[in-house]
Amino acid sequence: MSGVDVVYLNDMSDAQATKSVVSSMDEAGVKRLIGATVLGIYDEVAGAFGRWNDAMVGSSAPLYKSAAKVVEDSDLKYTLLRLTWLYNQEGNEDYTLTLKGEPFVGAQVTRQAVAHLIMNLLVDNTKYIYESLGVSEPNTDMEKPSFY
Repeated sequence: MSGVDVVYLNDMSDAQATKSVVSSMDEAGVKRLIGATVLGIYDEVAGAFGRWNDAMVGSSAPLYKSAAKVVEDSDLKYTLLRLTWLYNQEGNEDYTLTLKGEPFVGAQVTRQAVAHLIMNLLVDNTKYIYESLGVSEPNTDMEKPSFY
């Protein structure tokens, strides 16, 4: 990690692996982490979509929650991205954000929108420090993603 300003962690499903990344960052003196995880790790998804999401994610939710806690308990300047269900749509970079503690709204978001958000965070490396952001597409508050 020599010469690295920011680490982007795309898979936060394993607390031990996340601890290894955090330790490596500490050893290298890298303090900025952007990590992608899933919605529902704080039981913030209500209603029919919340029930559908729980059924789909199943027993893996605690794994993501444990990995997120590793980051939140670290001394890193982190931004966690709690992504809703992903799909592709060229040119659709629209996203909306919810903060930890707010109800999660939105059943889907494009990979293009997530990439756009990550690029924005890299350009302005001071935004959303110590935040866990719910990421979804505006106006997609539905019972399940449109592609299911």
